[in-house]
Amino acid sequence: MPKNNIREIRVALVHLGCARNLIDSENILGRLGEEGFALTGDVAVADVGILNTCSFIGPAREESESAIRDLLERKKSGTMRAVIVAGCLPEKFRDEIVGRFPEVDAFLGLSDYSNIARIVQEVLKGRKITEATGGRAPQRQGELLRLLQTPRSYAYLRPSHGCDHECAFCIIPDIRGKQASKPVATVVEEVKNLVGQGVCEIVMVAEDTTGYGVDGGAGAARLPELVESMAAVDDLKWLRVMYAYPNSFPWRLTEVMRESKTVVPYLDIPIQHISTRVLKRMKRGGSSDSVRKLLQRLRDEVPGITLRTTVLVGHPGEGEAEFEELLTFLAEFRFERLGAFPFSPESGTIAGADDDRCSPEEAQDRVRRVMEQQQGIHAACQQARVGTEFDVLVDGSDGDWALARSFAEAPEEDSLILVPDPEHRFSTGSMLRVEATEVTEDGYDLIAVPVIATTS
Repeated sequence: MPKNNIREIRVALVHLGCARNLIDSENILGRLGEEGFALTGDVAVADVGILNTCSFIGPAREESESAIRDLLERKKSGTMRAVIVAGCLPEKFRDEIVGRFPEVDAFLGLSDYSNIARIVQEVLKGRKITEATGGRAPQRQGELLRLLQTPRSYAYLRPSHGCDHECAFCIIPDIRGKQASKPVATVVEEVKNLVGQGVCEIVMVAEDTTGYGVDGGAGAARLPELVESMAAVDDLKWLRVMYAYPNSFPWRLTEVMRESKTVVPYLDIPIQHISTRVLKRMKRGGSSDSVRKLLQRLRDEVPGITLRTTVLVGHPGEGEAEFEELLTFLAEFRFERLGAFPFSPESGTIAGADDDRCSPEEAQDRVRRVMEQQQGIHAACQQARVGTEFDVLVDGSDGDWALARSFAEAPEEDSLILVPDPEHRFSTGSMLRVEATEVTEDGYDLIAVPVIATTS
């Protein structure tokens, strides 16, 4: 296909999955944009539809397969010329989905997608691509051609790929591989690139953020050193750490959090459970006592820290007694931010073949009980902030409201700070000093009024 026709080829990308997947989607769009393709957010007018899939658990695979069928219907009707399926689903379940969806023109696993432009041109010539292709494995290299899909107030950055843990319920190591950390200089280059595009906050995401550098052996830089180097980049306003695995925590990170004005006092640290028995069945390592000590030490060493966690209920070995132990602990410790998910039995995992578990219905009911309790805890935490002042970063707007976050809210995960802005003075990326005045009726978000604009 002649190069001068590329600008007439309209490509739409459908993104599914987590923030790490979003970075992959941004890499795909960046590569295509660099080559001159016409990118559109409307699949109805696209010549080529690219689906970036998730396959972490059964429901995610079902959603991915449903999206494949939707795109294939467009191809069948003649409104779309080709369909490309990329990401975690073909990486892990290639043979299965190639057989199930023979009409798909190309299946691409996880890569840096450096060949995506060529592949689009190939499928438009009627050629099928089913081999494991798409570019080099995306490990230890910088990701600088991303076309950001987040507001410029924040962007995600992954300092490493893969995971060395063998949790009984998780297939991520089978999808993403072993941990491979990027060099500090490479990550810093990415930060500078993002800040140069106007990004105010960097949100660090990885399968195991606190494991950064372990694969480098003795003497390699670890997460505290990396965070210090990232925070030193000029004009970066906030740096946030997500997906911190609780075992072998790099404790100098708390010193960095206390001393840096850029590193926000917020940590996402998924504990999954508090029962020693269940933690052992999960192959998480540690015990109830070690998890409790870790969390208390975090609060002691970083005064005012906001802690977010995730718990998994209904896992094999979790009876009513173990669930009640978890519920009681959550009521006592009072995480500021919390998510709960039901166990999903995954083929190929240790837990997936273990029938010593409650019914799916009971697991869902346990999620409900956890979140109903957390709703009250969350509302109380929010109420305690009424009358206090803090800085917020504006992500966008909704009518006469600016949608903002403080250090205590991670994007796309937590609540919002709603700032009245009928005159639309506060653009995306503005930083404001506000005072919280009330909690919204549902007890979830905060309403705050400007005190002073620190950055606009």
